[in-house]
Amino acid sequence: MHSNLYISERYLQSILYEMKEIVEQDLIFMNPKGEIIASTDPERLGSVHYGAIKVAKTRQDLVIHSHTKYRGAKKGINMPVILNNKIIGVIGITGDSNEIEKYVKIIKRLTEILVRDGYIKDLENNEMEKDRMIMESLLFNDREIDENYIIKYKNLFNITDNIPRIILVATVVGHENKRILNKDKVHRLFRLVLKDEKTIISLFGNNIVIMVEVENEYRKQIHTMIGYVKNRVKQEANLHLKFGIGDVQRELSNIKKSYIKASDALKWSLAVTKKEITYYDDMDTEILFNNIPSNHIHEYIDKVLGRLNPSELNAYSKISDLYEKHNGSIKRISEELFIHKNTLQYKINKLAKITGYDMRILHDFTVLRTAFILRKFNE
Repeated sequence: MHSNLYISERYLQSILYEMKEIVEQDLIFMNPKGEIIASTDPERLGSVHYGAIKVAKTRQDLVIHSHTKYRGAKKGINMPVILNNKIIGVIGITGDSNEIEKYVKIIKRLTEILVRDGYIKDLENNEMEKDRMIMESLLFNDREIDENYIIKYKNLFNITDNIPRIILVATVVGHENKRILNKDKVHRLFRLVLKDEKTIISLFGNNIVIMVEVENEYRKQIHTMIGYVKNRVKQEANLHLKFGIGDVQRELSNIKKSYIKASDALKWSLAVTKKEITYYDDMDTEILFNNIPSNHIHEYIDKVLGRLNPSELNAYSKISDLYEKHNGSIKRISEELFIHKNTLQYKINKLAKITGYDMRILHDFTVLRTAFILRKFNE
């Protein structure tokens, strides 16, 4: 074994046999000198793989299409295993590249995670990486998830299919810089408060994504979870959170749908409603707004509101919000704005003169309200 790799060959051997359950192909692990130190094919142990030497030097994946291309090599894909920015070995999958290519990313990531476990015994970081890999496989995989594939790596991650689960997407309220600066700290607080065997938590961009098994009365369960974590984050970081909640999915192959809906709910909350918790299932017309092409949104806003200057846009957007909130009551709207009723009527008349739409007429209010909502959503 290479002198810089403090992992037993027995441990590496166990890693390869576990991963063979996924790919159904032989795997090998080589040190940076190309020596095969672990293999699911015992006959290859101890030999030198010259393709692996190239991988260790270049830090690049190497696809081998012929058994004769490199001495000691067979057809397959070979990838560098990196730990603490150092090459500690090379993992190889034997087989035709077209058949095994879909497994490359997960095998490489899983190898680095499991090797790190034996190398530095950093349980917390391994769990975080493991959760991230699970989320990437289920939520960010462009290919349709194969049911057999889910069953195969159930043994590695202990994830059972056909259980009701839901996705939550959370973010820190405030300017983008605030989210960037605090995302790692908040992520660790989420894991500290919520992480268990039924909950997978990972950080993607500036958002924290949670996949959790739920019960029949899941809203009570979700509100309890959110209550715990938001109080902890407020207490330790003095930050406020918003949450988008997807719908319940039983099949792991469909859980991506819950993520998309949770993301839409969070986006709507941040842009329009300002609610702390937004359930996708509570959305109605908002679902349509989420799916309107941006060019149509710009065209509609320009048609309805294009003659208003920025100051007028902000002022009339507020009036539109209050008009809906108070069901058109001029008295209540003027009281909340601290202006006289006649002043409010003057403003509404002015809006009608500029835009051609009078919010006191139901049809016109619908047109105006839609435009102001889309403007917020598109900012």
